[in-house]
Amino acid sequence: MKRYLIILILAAILCLTACDGKPTKEPETDNTFAKEGLQIHTISLGKADAIMILADGEAMLIDAGYTEQGTTVTEYLKKQGVAKLKYLVMTHADKDHVGGMAEVIRSIPVEQVYLSPKKENSPEYAAMVQALNSTKTPYSFPELLSTFSLGKATFTVLAPGKKALEQGSDNDSSIVLRLVYGERTALLMGDALSRTEKEMRENGYELAAEVLKVGHHGQGDATTKKFVREVAPLYAVITCSKEEEPDRDVLSVLRAFAAEVLRTDEKGTVVLTTDGAKWEVKTEK
Repeated sequence: MKRYLIILILAAILCLTACDGKPTKEPETDNTFAKEGLQIHTISLGKADAIMILADGEAMLIDAGYTEQGTTVTEYLKKQGVAKLKYLVMTHADKDHVGGMAEVIRSIPVEQVYLSPKKENSPEYAAMVQALNSTKTPYSFPELLSTFSLGKATFTVLAPGKKALEQGSDNDSSIVLRLVYGERTALLMGDALSRTEKEMRENGYELAAEVLKVGHHGQGDATTKKFVREVAPLYAVITCSKEEEPDRDVLSVLRAFAAEVLRTDEKGTVVLTTDGAKWEVKTEK
């Protein structure tokens, strides 16, 4: 009987401790950044890509730099208040785009991953696949002209097209996305080259965009005059380094069409913000 009473007393103490009206704190899983408006963060990583997009309380990431930059990208997202990603997009399998993906997938919950249809036999790609499988993160290969939404932003997949996949290089397997938010637009090119630019123009796609994330780090095998004329960007964002600068002819073309060139080697991380009516530009430097 005495032993029974002791058990009852211990049970009562445990109940009072655990049921004192204060809920047990669970890990933070809610994004804490602004719940209204759109932000495009082109993270400064040298000649590598990682673009974070925030829209109305939801977040996505396009590419994640080299393997050794995965922690930098993850820490940047968390610092901006990102606790979960609705989408993670791998534009293509080059190591300066896919390398940090495994670290991001292991560190931040992701609802859906979109992958370029062209796979790569590389350690970086294998690490990403392993991370997807170990975390049971869903992934798929988005169809051409399919759409998806982030907050009030709408994305349309404009590439890779059939010709680029069959005839082009790894860069021409890049997923290209056109973003519409209210009255504002952006075109995110990954590393897509002139072959993809031509295919999109010949297919009659809507390419006009005020923000152009320039393809292939501003190298001369992309960003042709005909393409820039059709896009007519106000801002041209280039991910590059001092050691591997954009091609002079590409810069001349962009400036000829009055685009403001925003280079990460000169400006650091570039952040474009809009409420759907106008753009605001902030740079790290």
